[in-house]
This record gives sequence, C-alpha cells and structure tokens, in this order.
Amino acid sequence: MKIIKLLLTTALLSYFSSLAVANDDNELCKEESNSCTFALLSETKSVSSNKKNKVQSVNESRANKPLSPFSTFKVTNSLIALDLGLIKNTEQELSFDETTYPIQPWWPSVWKLPHYDLSTAFKFSMVAIYRQLATDIGEQNMRHYLDKMHYGNQDISSGLDSFWLNGSMKISAVEQINFLQNMYHNKFGFNDKAVDNLKSIMLAETTPNYRIYAKTGAGKTDNKTMLGWYIGFVENSAGVHFFAFNFDSASYGEMKAKRVKLAKNHLRQAGIIE
Repeated sequence: MKIIKLLLTTALLSYFSSLAVANDDNELCKEESNSCTFALLSETKSVSSNKKNKVQSVNESRANKPLSPFSTFKVTNSLIALDLGLIKNTEQELSFDETTYPIQPWWPSVWKLPHYDLSTAFKFSMVAIYRQLATDIGEQNMRHYLDKMHYGNQDISSGLDSFWLNGSMKISAVEQINFLQNMYHNKFGFNDKAVDNLKSIMLAETTPNYRIYAKTGAGKTDNKTMLGWYIGFVENSAGVHFFAFNFDSASYGEMKAKRVKLAKNHLRQAGIIE
C-alpha cells in the first residue's frame, strides 16, 4: 500500500511539474500588466491595405512609452558604420581603444576574445567595440543619420559613446518597429550592401518554415529594475513580421532567461512561428 501511495505521489508531482513547465513555456505579457509590452506589424498578402501599417500591441500605453534602447541600438550603430564604409563587410576585424575602454574583471568571457568582426561583436553584444564605433562615426554623422531615420527622440546629448545605455536616447516599441520596417525595405536610401550585411548579422534562427532576425538588449534603469528588449522581424511563407518586446525584471538573470522566450511565445501565439 505504501509503495502504491509513493508511486501515486511521484506521478502527481511529475504531472504538476510538467504543467508548471508548460505554463512557463506559454507565458505571455498580460494586458493588465504595464511592466511589459509586445508590439507586432505584419506585412502579408492577406492583410488589407488599410491594416498594412497598423501595429498591434499588448499594453498600448507601454508600447508607445519611450525607453532606453540599450543594446538594440547595435542594429542602428552597425547600419550607420556599414553605410559610411567604416566597416566594409561582416568579416572585417574590429578593435577598440583599450586606454579609453580598459578591459574589466567583470566582463563576460565573450567580451575578451582575441579577435572580433561585426558578426561576433553583434552576436556577443560587445559594448566596447560599439562605443568605439560610435566615436569613429562622430557626432555630426550620428546626428545626421538618427535624424534621417527618425530614430527615437534622436537625443545623443548624454554622450556620443553611451547615449543608448540608459542615457538621453529613448525609443518606444512602436518606434522600434517603424525603424525595422523602414530598414528592411531600405526606405532610408542607404547602400543596399550595408542593409544586406546588417540583415545577415541579425539572423538568429533558421528553420524550414521561418527565419528570425533579431537583437537583444538589457540594462538597469533609473528605478534600479532591469529592462529587457527583444526586437526584430520574422520571414515566413505568409510575409514579413516586425516585432518589439520589452519588459521589466527584478534581476538580470531572470530577464536574460525570459526575454527571448516570452517574445517567441507571442510570435507563436500569432501563428508566425511554430
């Protein structure tokens, strides 16, 4: 009898544990929570012309709230450097001034590699290289490009090499989508090769049915909470789908573990990925 009870208890624990995992895998940003948002704009043949540029969002007020872009700005920073010709291709070796940006003990191992190119710097979100890139781009060029792209509030006053790191630059999820859509179709009139190279380094996942191009971002805000981003677009047989997700988290570890998963849960719910 004790053995049967033990087996039943084990089975029940296993069942409820599997439910907890399933629920976690299906977690979404809720309408009643203003600590997160998911915004989506789909371009498909089935979408009527009057809805082609209509952004759908969870928590509309949050979707329109300007926030620090953090490392999602690496999309923009890369595009500007490519268009200017500072970076010729995705394999070009990149470096940074170690006097200005000395290597820190707390840096993760992927920030201490012997060599970087645009693909690896983007993939590992190597901050020092992108701060160096912004410096090399220069204030005049940076202002010109951000104005041309209508990127966020276009405010770089807090520092040329740091304005996107909880500084003066702010952008909303809806504005991120508008930027991504215009970049995708090269509405900015940039060098086509620059746009193609940018798309290639953004490719995050490929399956037989879809491709996800994306960038993460994260950092501590003024209220000491962690802000996490996941932005990008998905190409599938139906068309292209631009998305931006952000949320607040109590810790970096929790934010890092959830940001991509939650965004993909929304894409899955919308039938864009499987």
